[in-house]
Amino acid sequence: MSFEGRRPEIEYPCAWDYQIIGMEEQELRIAVTGIVGNVDHVLTLANRSRKGRYCSVHLTIEVADEEHRLALFEALRQHEAVRYVL
Repeated sequence: MSFEGRRPEIEYPCAWDYQIIGMEEQELRIAVTGIVGNVDHVLTLANRSRKGRYCSVHLTIEVADEEHRLALFEALRQHEAVRYVL
């Protein structure tokens, strides 16, 4: 079965994972907390670059629907402390 050209079916609400990359772990933690607020979430340090210039944190949070999932992605992407969101 090929999924090429088809969007995956996602059942909401569901837990969603974001990988957030930036330069400072503490700045990323502050950014995430400011965006998600008091909503239950799990945020862990995922990785540091070999030379220590970048780090990534892993965010798991429940999203209500596609609009919520994409809004979180966009808010994270636009934060000044964030370089990339995967």
